[in-house]
Amino acid sequence: MRIAVFTDTFLPSINGVVTAIVNSTRGLAAKRHQIIIFTSSGTGSEKINLGHGITIKYYKTTNLIKYPDFKLAVPSVRIINEMSKFKPDVIHSHMPSFLGWEAVICSKMFHTPLIGTYHTLLPDFMGHTRLPRYMSESEAAKRIVWGYTRGYYNLCDQVITPSKAMKDVLVKEGIKKPIRAMSNGVDLKRFKPANRNEKISGVRKIIHVGRISYEKDIETVIKAYKIAMKEEPDWKLRIVGGGPDLKRLKKVAGRLLHKKIEFSGPINHNKLSKIYSRADVFVTASTIETEGLVILEAMACGLPVVGVDKLAIPNIVKHEKTGFIAKAHDEKEMASYLLKLMRSRKLRQQMGRRGALEVSKYSIDKTIETLEKIYKEARRNKRRKKEDKKRYSHKKA
Repeated sequence: MRIAVFTDTFLPSINGVVTAIVNSTRGLAAKRHQIIIFTSSGTGSEKINLGHGITIKYYKTTNLIKYPDFKLAVPSVRIINEMSKFKPDVIHSHMPSFLGWEAVICSKMFHTPLIGTYHTLLPDFMGHTRLPRYMSESEAAKRIVWGYTRGYYNLCDQVITPSKAMKDVLVKEGIKKPIRAMSNGVDLKRFKPANRNEKISGVRKIIHVGRISYEKDIETVIKAYKIAMKEEPDWKLRIVGGGPDLKRLKKVAGRLLHKKIEFSGPINHNKLSKIYSRADVFVTASTIETEGLVILEAMACGLPVVGVDKLAIPNIVKHEKTGFIAKAHDEKEMASYLLKLMRSRKLRQQMGRRGALEVSKYSIDKTIETLEKIYKEARRNKRRKKEDKKRYSHKKA
């Protein structure tokens, strides 16, 4: 198949959406599908090469979003020219942005099925627009965003989202098109318990990996760690990632726990498995995880997880089996669960082993197989509708 992918966020940016797109396109190309990716240009983007069968086209950007490393591509007629030459069998849009609307236009022009993936809980990101915060974070703004979201995804032939929890939200918010809950998938050849090495450092570490932004609620993690540290002072907290809240959180950490918290900054995804192997517990207080790919990667490496009771996390982390689920924004409860794991190596190992087994069903290979089936089904349905339309026209004539 010839597959056209539309996404504003892409390499060299590092985030869960980028990881999901890179993994899926490489997996599809390995099965001899031809991929063309339309995305926004950025520093270093011209050096990106994903290998045979994958072509990347970059377009000029605009700064409507005040988020580091995230640009919105400006619509371009060149995309239509490229699509005319490529002759796609299916179009896959990963964002309802300007590029996303180009995907809709191309779908109509070339009579090609459109798949739309909903990766990100968009109402929670209005704070990153250039609107004043009192406007961007209001209930009215959220209703407008959901209205926009409905308008976009109801134009798709098939909608994909990474978890059942997010599927339920989309159904509730009025998405009428077929919705498939499908994991973004984990590369279990790279992320595996065999990479764990508890003797590599004498210092025990709790790790947080992900975008450093206010909606991830990393301050709750820091406060929970501060409480736990009073009873287990030999443990350290490592925070991996970059983002707009990094400077503020460093100040918070500096006031609370000087030299006990390490901010590693953004790290290449290829190095993450080693990072997990040097940690003992994974923690997140994020309330906006539509799947939580970093959680799955940590579990695949044998780490127990402490998370919160929002969106997809309780679907992944089984309370008291593969980790613990605390109430959102509750640093005291989170600290109590961290302490249970900090005090018991046996418990960490038991939960880590169970977690690694649980993640086996989230294999990237299974995701690629499911994606192929979705594409083929969308093509069949599109052809059937086209034939039905022809028959109806003949009857009417």
